[in-house]
Amino acid sequence: MSDKHADKLLHVQNGVIRHLLYSKVAEKELINRYRVVVKREIKRELNVAMERLDKQKLVEIVNISPEITEADIEACYEDNRYSRRPNFRLFMLRPYDPKMNSSQFITENKSDAAVTKMNELLQQITYPNDSISGLLAIDQTVVNPETLEIALKYQERYNYINPDTEQSDFIYELKFGFLWINFDQRFVSISIPTESLVGIVSKTIERAFDCFVPSVNITKKIVDSVFSKEAMKRTTLSNPDPSSGKPDKVTLADSHLGDKVGQLTEYEGYDSPSSVYQEAIDEDGDFFSTLGVNNDKGKIYLTRQLKATEMRRWGIWRIGQIMNHINSIQENGDIDEMFNSFGLDVDPDLVSFTTSNDEKKVILEVIKGIITCKTKKIESFKLLDLNTDKIVGLLKKHALIRFHPYCESCDHYADITCNHCGNTDLLEISVRKGQAPKVICSFCHNDLQQNNVRCLMDHKVRIDSWYDGVLLHPKSTLIELIEKITVKYFPNEGFAQEEESFFLVNNVLHYSAKVATKVLFKVRELEQFKPVWDRRITPNRREELEEVLKLITEKCSKHSVDACQACQHEKSVRCIMKPFVTFTDHTLHPHHGQEFGDISFSMQMLGMDDAIFIGIAKSYEKRPINPTHKKAQEMLRQFVYTCRDSSVNVLGIVIAGELEQGFVATLQDLARKYGKKVVMWTYEELILVVDFAIRKYGLTILEVVEELRADIKRRSRKSAS
Repeated sequence: MSDKHADKLLHVQNGVIRHLLYSKVAEKELINRYRVVVKREIKRELNVAMERLDKQKLVEIVNISPEITEADIEACYEDNRYSRRPNFRLFMLRPYDPKMNSSQFITENKSDAAVTKMNELLQQITYPNDSISGLLAIDQTVVNPETLEIALKYQERYNYINPDTEQSDFIYELKFGFLWINFDQRFVSISIPTESLVGIVSKTIERAFDCFVPSVNITKKIVDSVFSKEAMKRTTLSNPDPSSGKPDKVTLADSHLGDKVGQLTEYEGYDSPSSVYQEAIDEDGDFFSTLGVNNDKGKIYLTRQLKATEMRRWGIWRIGQIMNHINSIQENGDIDEMFNSFGLDVDPDLVSFTTSNDEKKVILEVIKGIITCKTKKIESFKLLDLNTDKIVGLLKKHALIRFHPYCESCDHYADITCNHCGNTDLLEISVRKGQAPKVICSFCHNDLQQNNVRCLMDHKVRIDSWYDGVLLHPKSTLIELIEKITVKYFPNEGFAQEEESFFLVNNVLHYSAKVATKVLFKVRELEQFKPVWDRRITPNRREELEEVLKLITEKCSKHSVDACQACQHEKSVRCIMKPFVTFTDHTLHPHHGQEFGDISFSMQMLGMDDAIFIGIAKSYEKRPINPTHKKAQEMLRQFVYTCRDSSVNVLGIVIAGELEQGFVATLQDLARKYGKKVVMWTYEELILVVDFAIRKYGLTILEVVEELRADIKRRSRKSAS
């Protein structure tokens, strides 16, 4: 037997190789060949000993069995390369390049290029335990002009009690799967015996071939369109909230079920998550198998084994039918159909972002609202299935929640004044599990009293519920998730956070497509500052610069009008403001408790060459600053006052540390309200800024550190005196 034919036997199951040996080799001869290969005697029955052999040993026995011809091996391979119960998990295919088609894809991946791309990624996988290992692509086949097949192999561990030693033992079995990828019909089908590997394979396809591979939900409408109701033999009906006395799940079976299922009125309102049909496999309708459909998993399976040619012909035809319906829904269907045809609740980005099914549901409803507004060209959409308190409870981690009640005298939802400090900007609803909601002022941190709520016009506002009129602005993390999901599943609509925005009032989503809604800019996005950020800092130098950031403060020991004027022209780095002198027109000035901003310079933004930037400077903090931190309260007060200054165009926080995401969202929301932009200079940016200044002045980091330490001692002596 040639090596080529030996390799083909690796693609079939161990039981198939054993059957080939039993059918072609006499028992006496098989026992002798077992002794030759295994080098020990058979202590019990032959079949028990053969079942303990791994695939390699079985192939060695075939190799010394002249009764088995190469034609026998070819037939064995053709009949058995697919599993005994083949299943297909269906995924949509969304290429990054919408013009990509099957012909181009197959041409670009000829000569096993697709196998190579996948294996570069699969070889990097770390498995959570030792039950699975060695998942690899082994060959690729163009099965028709539109479809590329990639075969897979892996090892799965089986534990057993060794009858010879009566001790626990294990054996690894080589298993095989395959996938079909079709860019013209926009689908991927993954067939692999071990369910836990499906996700690994789908993510590998995404990375290897520059595409999204979202899972499919085969909805009831699709099932009814594709499969003959008369062929239905069994179905499962499910209702998580049935009427009193009825079961939440029931399985029905009958040889003529398809004709009767419509008459079962007692199960109205039940979904059908899975069904079983009698399926004609051949074109003449003479060869049948049982076909199972699992709607939520986007899975179809057969209960009998097929030859490779039969499997390919039937499988690609049947999957093509299903995907044609799904693609048609995406192009022409209504929005509910579109959402139901995706397996959105198992999307990996959504799953990793959320902690409960209810949280997933509310985010998906928000996405549905956005898509509805875009496709129907409307500005608002009511989330009918969700009440306001539930929305607030589930989105509290991902949104800024403002108190914005209805004033009967003003006849609209109104801004409210804090009756303790007079602030009108940041009255937030605080929701904690097991406690009644509160409205808290972010400035003075006092609770708003329900019997003393007044609007800006000093009207007393009657409050029936703290949730009435609640305003929810999404944080950047939620916006980024929504952008990811809409681009994946709804490429024709999409969502671009730089050009679109949304917020919720009560349970109504408001959508806007106004351009230039972007508020927060990263320093690396601004060409003006390229000399600062377009540089590489070695790990060793970065470690030294981190010592500078820990020591540098908002003011040095010499801060005064004359001292700051002199320092403007000195080659030194004594405070957080000083490095900005080296690449902006910032003029140093004494730091005191009354000014609204510590750093100011002109910059290129908003179509202006002289947009005014005001920065609020704070010294090093080890942990991210959250909204309740003392420094956050100081920054917030300065930030609001600066927002109200009509001469200021751009605001920022300059700090040798990081801000907690919720606090950044608060600043961003305030800036949007006042029509300002924000540029943050936090830890990573200040590393670059300080390095730039030290290099420009020709200093060493050690010189700067020593001067900062000396200055700390001078401040300590001043404080002591």
